[in-house]
Amino acid sequence: MKIIGIYYFYHFIIFLIGLGIVRTWRRFFVTCTHRLAVIIPAHNEESVIGGSLASIMASDYPRSLYDVFVIADNCTDRTGVISREMGAKVLERFDEKLRGKQHALKWAFEHINLDEYDAVVVLDADNHIHPKYLRAIDAELQRGNRVVQGYVETQNPCDSWITANYAYMFWYVCRLQMARTFLGLSAWLAGTGLCISTDVLRRVGWNVCTMTDDVEYTCQLILAGEKVTFAPDAVVYDQKPVRLADSMKQRLRWIRGQTQVTLRYIPRLLAAVTRFWWQGNFSQAARELDAVMWVPMHLVICASVILSLYQGWWQYLLSVFLTVPVFNMLPMLAEQVKKCKAWAYLVTAGAFFLTWLPITAYGVISCGNKVWWRTPH
Repeated sequence: MKIIGIYYFYHFIIFLIGLGIVRTWRRFFVTCTHRLAVIIPAHNEESVIGGSLASIMASDYPRSLYDVFVIADNCTDRTGVISREMGAKVLERFDEKLRGKQHALKWAFEHINLDEYDAVVVLDADNHIHPKYLRAIDAELQRGNRVVQGYVETQNPCDSWITANYAYMFWYVCRLQMARTFLGLSAWLAGTGLCISTDVLRRVGWNVCTMTDDVEYTCQLILAGEKVTFAPDAVVYDQKPVRLADSMKQRLRWIRGQTQVTLRYIPRLLAAVTRFWWQGNFSQAARELDAVMWVPMHLVICASVILSLYQGWWQYLLSVFLTVPVFNMLPMLAEQVKKCKAWAYLVTAGAFFLTWLPITAYGVISCGNKVWWRTPH
């Protein structure tokens, strides 16, 4: 119980720090200097790829300094055709055995001449980006940051109570990201809206095999002595599942992947804490320790739920329905959310939290299952 308490206290302190940080929009450098490869893995995304590419092509960034690559990954629709019409370079991949975003990216990194670019930007096929997104990424690279995570904003927070609860979750996570960058720790890659310098890609490589490539690759970066910087003004708008069934499948994949990463990397991260501390690199040792506190958090929450239900199930359910909406309200206030429907959906926050319980339990038990499933858009 004390270990659970330490985990909760640690994250609560970081959350409070994040709430106190003011999110501002910077004035960017007049001259953009970095050449970027914007890469979009896409599997049968003809319904959304056009809008995504239109958003990227409208960026306030010199067109000569970025190329857009669409990985038409095992596509049977017009994803490739539409992408070419929009001005993207299409890489067609056909591999039924190695399915999933992590494999598509590894394949793309091997087929793109990375020597022509300073960094790669990874986006999802349904994403829209803020016109200043690439400028914000360039600004971070000019400051010497080698891996950057943008601010992932929910594109459709008012479509349903499901998308609203995704928005609450991402507002909360982004506040944690801001706090970690402020404290000199490493932020965490979020699967989309991320940038990796080609120097880092050459040194660390891209060798991920779990269902959550973003979490796994962050662990690999931290173990290699790198860190992720969070850029709150590099905004990416990400579409969330509208239906509960689609949401539960997506979150089940997340839990399976998070468990796979926990089993594979926690021992190595613990060893790295000692190694970096012994070397006198205390800042890196702190990043390793922070990863140990973050990666297995779903297991800590699962254990705390079991204990709470054992001590009194109805008291626990009452506390969930009363406290979860209040907890979600805090980052909404910090973000100055003005969408009325998003506020109205707060009454569903407790119910959405409870849907995590069977997902987490089953995801941990079935963590060996690596079957990839595409989230519909």
